[in-house]
Amino acid sequence: MIEESRTWIWNIGTTPALIGLLLFALYAGISVYHLWQTHFTRYRCVTEALKLVGALFLLLTLFQPELHTRSARHENARVAVVVDDTDSMLAPDVEVNAAAATRKEWLENLQATPEWEALADAVRLETLRVGHDDEPVFRQTDLQSGLARARGVEQLAAVLVLSDGAHNAPASPLPEALRLAEEDVPVYAVEIGRRTRLPDLVLEPVMFPAYSLLNEAMVLPVRVSSTLPEDAPTRVTLFADDQRVASQDIVVPEGGTTSTSLRWTPRMEGPTKFQVRVEPHPMERFLDNNEEEAVVDIRRTTIRVLLIDSIPRWEYRFLRNALTRDPGVEVDSLMFHPDLGPGSGPGYIPEFPRDREAWSKYDVIFLGDVGLGQGELRIQDIENLAILVREQAAGLVFLPGARAGHLRLLNTPLEALMPVEYDTRNPRGVGMDQEMRMSLTRDGQDHMLTQLHANPLRNQQIWRQLPGFFWYASVRRPRVGTEVLATHASQRNEHGRIPLLATRNAGAGHVLFLGTDAAYRWRIGVEDLYHYRFWGQVVRWMAHRRHMFGDEGARVFLQPERPQMGQNVNLTVALRGAFAVTEDVPVRVRFTSPEGEVVNPMLSPLEGGGTYEAEWSPELPGTYVLELVSPDDPGTAWFRTEVMVEGRVPEEIGEPMRPAMLREVAQVTGGRSVNMDEARDLLLRLRELPRQQVVVSVNRIWQNPFWVIGFFLFFALYWILRKRQGWI
Repeated sequence: MIEESRTWIWNIGTTPALIGLLLFALYAGISVYHLWQTHFTRYRCVTEALKLVGALFLLLTLFQPELHTRSARHENARVAVVVDDTDSMLAPDVEVNAAAATRKEWLENLQATPEWEALADAVRLETLRVGHDDEPVFRQTDLQSGLARARGVEQLAAVLVLSDGAHNAPASPLPEALRLAEEDVPVYAVEIGRRTRLPDLVLEPVMFPAYSLLNEAMVLPVRVSSTLPEDAPTRVTLFADDQRVASQDIVVPEGGTTSTSLRWTPRMEGPTKFQVRVEPHPMERFLDNNEEEAVVDIRRTTIRVLLIDSIPRWEYRFLRNALTRDPGVEVDSLMFHPDLGPGSGPGYIPEFPRDREAWSKYDVIFLGDVGLGQGELRIQDIENLAILVREQAAGLVFLPGARAGHLRLLNTPLEALMPVEYDTRNPRGVGMDQEMRMSLTRDGQDHMLTQLHANPLRNQQIWRQLPGFFWYASVRRPRVGTEVLATHASQRNEHGRIPLLATRNAGAGHVLFLGTDAAYRWRIGVEDLYHYRFWGQVVRWMAHRRHMFGDEGARVFLQPERPQMGQNVNLTVALRGAFAVTEDVPVRVRFTSPEGEVVNPMLSPLEGGGTYEAEWSPELPGTYVLELVSPDDPGTAWFRTEVMVEGRVPEEIGEPMRPAMLREVAQVTGGRSVNMDEARDLLLRLRELPRQQVVVSVNRIWQNPFWVIGFFLFFALYWILRKRQGWI
C-alpha cells in the first residue's frame, strides 16, 4: 500500500454547524467576561481554558469528524478464484467441443483457453477449491467458506467464483459478500450448467422396514418420478439376495410421478439384502438413482391380538375367524355379553387382564362396541390400554357399533388417542336401507393398509367395487394429526366428507378407526381374498414397532425406526418381569458407533412403570450397537441389538444449476454474474482490472476511544481545579 492523501470530512449540515459555532462563540464570550471580572488571575485563566477546550471537544464531536486516507495497490494485486469441486459439478449437462461433458470438464476446458492464460499473465491468480474433503460423509457445497478464504488473500482486487451455484451448506455466503463489499472487492461469477434438469427416471427413497416376518407378505411402497419429455413405460423389480422375487410394470407420465408397491413373502430367516431397481430408459442421462437397497432382518415371531366386544355381531365373528386362521397371529377374545356374562370357550378370557405382565403381551387390541362401566371395562383397564399404546407401541383399533359403547370412552384416557371426534348428537350412528360405499382419499391410495392389489389402478378399482355398508358411526371430523384413508362416498357435514377409515400415531403406537361394521361383506363373491388381506395388513402394520428390537424381557422402540445421521431419535424401552416393578431406573442404554465411540443417553421413567424414554442423535451413518446394561454391572450387556443409521447426502448429481445465489453475491459486491457463453468475455474484462486500485480507509475520530477519554479528562481536570479552590 502507498499512501496518497488525507482528507477531513465533517458529517454535519450547514445549519446545525452554524448554530454550534454561535453557541461556542457565546460560551467563549462568557468565559472572557468571567476572566475580566476576576482581573485575569492565573488560576482562573487555567480553569477557563480547560473549560473551553472541553467545550471544543463537545463541538467537534457533534461535527463527527472523519479522516479519509487514500492509498493505492500496485502491480501485485491478486484475484481469488473460488473453484467449485463438489459432486454436483459432475453432472454431464454441458458441451465441450460439441460433445456432452460434465460441468467439471467444461471448467477445466475454460482454464485451458487463451483468455484464461492471458488473465493469469495480467494478474496474480490464487485458486481456492471448494470440495468435500472436509465433509466426506455429509457432502455439501459451501460457497460461504470459499468466500471467507478469499477474504484472507492479501492485496485482493477481485473474487472470481466458478460454480453451478448449488450452495446447500447451513451458512449463507451473503455475510461474507457484504464484508467483501465493505472492502471494495467485487465478486464475479460464471454460472456453469443447465437451468433445467436432464431427462431422467428417479427412484424416490424406498422406506425399507427394519425387519419383516417369516412367511408373511412384505409390502414395499415405491415412487418413481420422471423428467423425460414423454411418458415412460418401465418396470420396477425387487431383488432379495440378488434373486428377482417381484416386479411391477408401470408408466411414469411426462414430468410426473407414479406410485406402486412390490409384495413378496420371505421364506428364510436372517438378514436379507433387498434391492429395488427401475429399468433404465434410453433417453435418461443418470443411472445411479435407479436403485435403492437395504438389509432387512427376516424374523419368526407371533403377533398377539386381543379382541374385545360386547355382542358377537357379524363383524366380530368374521374378524375373529380371519385372525384365528392366520398362522402368524395368536388371538384372545373378551366377549362381555350384557345379558349372558363373559364369553367362554377356547381362546376366550373372562376379563381384561389386571396383571401388567398379562396385558403387556398384546401387540394389537381391537376395541369394539364397548365402553366404561355397565359390566364392561374398568377405568384401570382403560388406563392400562392407554399406557400399552402410548408407551409400549401397541396398536389399537376402534370398531364402534350401534350400541354406542364407544361414547362411554369419552372423557377417559382413551379419548386423546381417538383419530376422530364423534358426533354425540346421534349416538347410535346412521343406518340406511340402501347400500353405501367408501371412497379412498389421496393419502389412502398409497397407504400400506389399503393395498388390496399391487397395481395402483387395479387397487383403486377394487375399492370402488367392494360391497358397501348399511350403517356407519356418526363422526364430526378427524382430529389434528390424523391421516384419513377413506371417507363416505356421498355423505358430508360442515367439516367435509365423513371419515370412515383413519389412523394416527399415539405416542409410540398406532391407532386405527373403522367407522362401519360391514368389512365382512368384502367376502361376497371372493371369499377371504380382500377381507383376510386387509386385516392381516392391519395387525402386522400395527405390531411392527413392537417387534422391531427385542421381544422377551425388553422391547426397544425407535422413532423413526431407520434414523438418519443428525436426526433426533426418540428411544422407548419397555421392560418386563422383575425389572418392570422397580422404582429406580434399572437399566442404562449404551450406543456404540461404527468408529467405537460410546454414547449413554439418559433414561427417564414414563407413566405406569416399567417404561422409559430417552433422546439420541447419531452423528455418523452406519451400524450402531444398542445395549441395555445394569447400573451395577455396566461391563455386561443383557440385551443387545443393532441399529442401522442412514447417511444424508444432499449433494445430488443431475440437479439444475442455481444462479440465484451467484447473482445475489455479485450484485451485493458490485460485480457481475454471467452464463457460460459470456465466460470468456468476463475473463477479458478481469484483465482490465486497475493495476493501481484506490483504497479509502475511514478513521472516525469522534468514535475513537482516546477522543472520548480526552473529552472527559478535560472536564474532570476543570472540576478538580474548581473543587480545590472551593468554588464548588
